[in-house]
Amino acid sequence: MRVRRHAALDAGSYAGSAVFALVVAGFASIPLYREWGRVAVGPYTAGAAAAAFLAIRGAPSRARIWLALLVLAGAALLPLGLEVAWRARTSPGQHVQAEAIVTEEAAKALVHGRDPYAVTYLHGPLADRPLGTKTHFPYLPGMIAFGLPRALAGDRPIADARVWFAVATLAIGGTALAMARSPAGNRLRAFQWLVVLPTGALLMATGGDDLPVLGLMLLAVVLAGQERPLGAGIALGIAAATKQTAWILVPFLVATVALANGRRTAAKLAGAAAAVVLPVIATFTAWNPGAFWEDAVRFPLGLGRQQTSAATPTLGSLVVHAFPEARTGVTIALIGVVAILVAYLLVRRPPTSVAGAASRAAAVFAVGFVFAPAARFGYVVYPIELLVWASLIASQGTTSRRAVG
Repeated sequence: MRVRRHAALDAGSYAGSAVFALVVAGFASIPLYREWGRVAVGPYTAGAAAAAFLAIRGAPSRARIWLALLVLAGAALLPLGLEVAWRARTSPGQHVQAEAIVTEEAAKALVHGRDPYAVTYLHGPLADRPLGTKTHFPYLPGMIAFGLPRALAGDRPIADARVWFAVATLAIGGTALAMARSPAGNRLRAFQWLVVLPTGALLMATGGDDLPVLGLMLLAVVLAGQERPLGAGIALGIAAATKQTAWILVPFLVATVALANGRRTAAKLAGAAAAVVLPVIATFTAWNPGAFWEDAVRFPLGLGRQQTSAATPTLGSLVVHAFPEARTGVTIALIGVVAILVAYLLVRRPPTSVAGAASRAAAVFAVGFVFAPAARFGYVVYPIELLVWASLIASQGTTSRRAVG
């Protein structure tokens, strides 16, 4: 009965994804998203039909795994391969989102001895993009690693940053889920949300920079749930050195460890993370403090000299647009709302388990997205993934739910 129920849930997930892909194909404002939708709707529809058949037959869980891999191939890897091939045959600025291009251009700047945060990208593949995109590298230094293949190997398809975003995500996320002590059905569900369903597949084919960060955060959560503070701290540190979004998980994991296992163990996790992230960030900050502050802090928050191209409508963006003359003050106030929520959850509702840490981080991400002055579709994925991981860790049992020791 349980096997049938899981397969039926798969059928519903793939059917919903097919509807989403169809809507994206017809109405998305970004051409690259529409191309993904047209390719992905078929695999999702076939996956829904196959999952319904498995539900009727009561097929074993191994069949669900194979089906998920097939849907992954059709809805994520196939669109990714097509977009990479089309890009190689046309302009390097086409068939790819700006986040992948700017990562590659930042890596090229670094390889040639220039500060990625101080240079501008007015020419080349970003020439037709908005001014803010051409004059800022808005990520943390770890992201540059994914652009190095193109910086070193040229415009070959295999060097596309999205390929390496995908490789890292599948390798890190797959390792994390293989290590998890949760039931196979829960691990498969987490895999689906990470890379098979549109929460992962759409990003993988178009931009994908959030996916390896999510994979590292998942690995940190799994390792924390298995009482491995050093490994959890290293994974969290790499994520935090790659993109600012990973920082929201840090205080909740550290607080969980401190409450469950004492400050010394919390210091072990925090120290491992700091040992990774601080030298990386300090190196680039020392290179040009003003450029780093502008690109990695002010610009992503919507406070930079130019406007960010992140244009997903949020309550925060509506307020900022309603009071453009008070943009800085309004933005700081909105950030303050999120900071107050973090402080409230840490002080008044502190997490006592890794699952609780993940769910509280999800709540902050959701509120942060609503109040963000500038946001992208990819940010929606974070609270969803964190809630899935909370369920994953909670299913490991009372022994594994302890934080770390």
